[in-house]
Amino acid sequence: MHVQPQRSLIGPLQLNQKLFGISKLYENQIKGPEGLLYHNNTLYLTLHYGHVVKIVDNQIVPVVKFGKVCDGLYEEHICGRPLGLKMDNKGFLYVVDAYYGIFKVNIHSPVHYGAKEQIVSMDQPIEGVRPKFPNSVTIASDGTIYWTDSDTNFKLHDGVYTLLADGSGRLLKYDPKTKQNTVLMDKMQFPNGVELSNDESFLLIAETFKYRIIKYHLKGQYAGHNEIFIDGLPGMPDNIKKNAEGSFYFPLVMSRKPFLENIGQYPTLRMMILKFLSITEHTIEMLESFYPSIYFKKSIHWIGHFESLSFMKKIFDEPVSIIEVNEKGTIKSSWYSTGENVTNICDFEVIGENVYLGSPYNSFLGVLKLPRGFFK
Repeated sequence: MHVQPQRSLIGPLQLNQKLFGISKLYENQIKGPEGLLYHNNTLYLTLHYGHVVKIVDNQIVPVVKFGKVCDGLYEEHICGRPLGLKMDNKGFLYVVDAYYGIFKVNIHSPVHYGAKEQIVSMDQPIEGVRPKFPNSVTIASDGTIYWTDSDTNFKLHDGVYTLLADGSGRLLKYDPKTKQNTVLMDKMQFPNGVELSNDESFLLIAETFKYRIIKYHLKGQYAGHNEIFIDGLPGMPDNIKKNAEGSFYFPLVMSRKPFLENIGQYPTLRMMILKFLSITEHTIEMLESFYPSIYFKKSIHWIGHFESLSFMKKIFDEPVSIIEVNEKGTIKSSWYSTGENVTNICDFEVIGENVYLGSPYNSFLGVLKLPRGFFK
């Protein structure tokens, strides 16, 4: 798994403290605000335990619940874990749950508020392969849905394995007329955020583990083809946001780690580590089947889950990073913050004079007065 060397942190990528001074909202009241969406003066969040909530008068108000009631985050596969979310032009909310699929949620009818319809099932094979890790979604003006399946071998609770295995992620298209899915790209190394250009002529897809963004052409002479939009990013891109002027914004959920980059060049070593983790997890699963214990369950969850990597933020000075790129793939500016107890930012929304910052791991919603020049 080859990755391009990191771009030098000079010019528009030069380190700064434009995002310094982040405050924490709803601390210990929420967990993992992964996806943020601002619509009709309302901020929506996707959270652990399968919840989508909205903020109304500074209060957390439930919108919809996926999955079933569970005992803790170690049973995430039961709870459900909504990740990406998007609003269509008719006011329906589309939510991607990593374990249960893609849903259309009614949020504009008082009678049917919170009612959900499954659009993509985890049980239905798509071109011979079932989805394992639905992640992000965007919707065209004609209702066509584009979404990412980050890996077809491992689920979210085994996310660490996706770092070690060869890429099996896919970019997919759902046709609302035929209700059929089509694979547009495959063998991707953890495709994550996906966004349409303003004129809907192309898609951008964050290929997280390769520190790059892929461009997929939807119209014109290159329709159906893809190319590298920008690579060598100083961290792992997650969700993608855009503004009316055509700029795209990439929050980097984790900075580069040399050992994660270097191990990609040694497939045998990667497979050895993967097998060791798999055997360890399977052994604990067997022990838990004979001697049921919450500690065994938590250990099984911790071994494979991305949250097991969160210890890195205690070892490294993990910056908060957001990169702005124009439609031609040229970096325009960047915003950072270092030395704070706020890390792993994966999404944001601008509301008035503030920018709100989401994370898959943090137990709060970050907020900061809008930095100069941000999201113009």
